[in-house]
Amino acid sequence: MGFKFVKPVQRFLLSTALLSLGLWSSPVYAQVSDAQVSALVEALRLAAPQTGRADDGLYSDWQIKPGNIPRWSKQCTGRELSPADFEASPVTARAILVCVMRDVLNEQYRASNNNESVAIQRTAAWWMTGDGSQYNSVPRNSYTYTYIQNVLKNYQQQRRNPQAQNPATPAQPTTTPSATKPASSSQRTENQSSAASQPQAARSSANNAISDTKVAALVEALRRAAPQTGIENDGLYSDWQIKPENIPRWSNQCIGEELSPADFEASPVTARTILVCVMGDVFNEQYEASDNNETVAVQRAAAWWMTGDPQQYNQGSTAAYTQRVLNFYRQSLLNSFPHL
Repeated sequence: MGFKFVKPVQRFLLSTALLSLGLWSSPVYAQVSDAQVSALVEALRLAAPQTGRADDGLYSDWQIKPGNIPRWSKQCTGRELSPADFEASPVTARAILVCVMRDVLNEQYRASNNNESVAIQRTAAWWMTGDGSQYNSVPRNSYTYTYIQNVLKNYQQQRRNPQAQNPATPAQPTTTPSATKPASSSQRTENQSSAASQPQAARSSANNAISDTKVAALVEALRRAAPQTGIENDGLYSDWQIKPENIPRWSNQCIGEELSPADFEASPVTARTILVCVMGDVFNEQYEASDNNETVAVQRAAAWWMTGDPQQYNQGSTAAYTQRVLNFYRQSLLNSFPHL
């Protein structure tokens, strides 16, 4: 059985520029929902080939090749995980794969002209062979064809029994009441195969103004800037000082499972993954709102986190907090690019 890895290719935001000039006439494609991505990730797990060997060199219920795991975890959480650490935490593994597969499904959804069934089959073909267009060209008596159909069947079963999804998430204020935001994050990955070795192929990825590295730097900046109350039982969770009511919603939207505040706090890697998911869209939205000014976008995102209102970024005591986040953000970026 043949599989291919696909290296990500950064795509420029040409479509955004054309839209602003009124020159874009291509159809608009809807983004897939978090529930669809979660159902796909579970379908891939259920369809994963079982080699019958404990030493097959593959990791987790999804049968991931070890070479992918450090890259994917770095792209999605800002930290490299070893294959053993990835396998040891199914929740973290699922969160990373939700991050990985969101863009793939969006791309295949567009390629299928918004045909959900075809998009799932194309995504399964991408996962298996590195080429989504192979979904309807492989022999019907081949393993690949059977695998693609199994993924589709499992996906449809998951969709008939969906987990509850909350369409909007309150902003995470550390001291004050919050507003709402959608939670999802576009991430960049290589293609994953489930078993044997494979040649290289290339693919492009969905449009996103803010890179994964910058989102990870923002999440780290929020951690470092988190107010410390000095009270052990202050009712906030993790290094980011998260309000407990946000945690089940955010984890459900980002990884398809509701985590308790205690579980969230017990796994810093999973917590970081969820916050990268949550803050990815916030950062991109504030980048657009700031006319592509990265400095202002970071401050606006920090104000959203603190107050629920990004327009407060230069107001009163909020301004001091957003400046701290900005300073930590810049330090985190320098640490990510030590050669600069």
